[in-house]
Amino acid sequence: MCSLSTPPKGGSYARCALRPTAASAYLLWGLWPGIVLGTGGCVTGSLASSTGPRPPGHRWSVAPRQPVHVGETVQFDFVLQDAFRRLVDATGRADYCAAIIAGERVESMPDATGHFHFEHTFADLQPGQRVEVRVFAYRQLANKDFMRIGGVWMRSESPYEESDRKVASDALTLVAYQAEIELPVVRPADDLDVETGVLRLHRTEGTSAVFVDKPGRPGFTMSGPDAGGFYHVRYRPQAGQLNPFGTTDVEFAIYDTAGRRHEKVVTVPTP
Repeated sequence: MCSLSTPPKGGSYARCALRPTAASAYLLWGLWPGIVLGTGGCVTGSLASSTGPRPPGHRWSVAPRQPVHVGETVQFDFVLQDAFRRLVDATGRADYCAAIIAGERVESMPDATGHFHFEHTFADLQPGQRVEVRVFAYRQLANKDFMRIGGVWMRSESPYEESDRKVASDALTLVAYQAEIELPVVRPADDLDVETGVLRLHRTEGTSAVFVDKPGRPGFTMSGPDAGGFYHVRYRPQAGQLNPFGTTDVEFAIYDTAGRRHEKVVTVPTP
């Protein structure tokens, strides 16, 4: 049984008696080969992102609360589904979706597989800040309710046209964080030459090399040695230098004044 009403928190406009577990939601997101036509009746929405926890090998995360690194560009995927969480073809049901992200409106049309894709760069977040991403799917009944004119979304005010009909919705919350890298490096017999230091951040899609911080070239800093005989290498990575979830391997290499190489390798959590 389904009914249309005010959407429950984190849910969609269609409310169904059948509620799958979180584990089944993760599994089905990874196993869908394509569009499965719904059997009619209940149609809900499901929003996923490219950041956040997910089982190994899965591309999308459907967790209701997900971490996002300051400055990260996040990909989003929204679909319609039936009561059994099978993908429903958007044709004839929803013509577009509208996402509201930190007060900004983003619209997307369905692709050939029935998915609505869009992205957003979270450039102005502070660590700990929360942002709700809410998406609504609409059936267009006349002219669209909103048009983007000169970079500004304008709402149609015609009293003779029926408003676009909301079909489904979903939402998730992103919580901002800023990764911190700190590496203790033991002082060798000959002091370390900071100018030779290189910090490498190994992502799945490539490696970023970072050198000592200088005017016009942000990089790592090194202090010490302290009373315990350690130098301390510190760096605040940018979002594009880290894996969007899981962990990121970090390697630091430096030479001492006698020409000997020293290395330190750590794994940084990128939740």
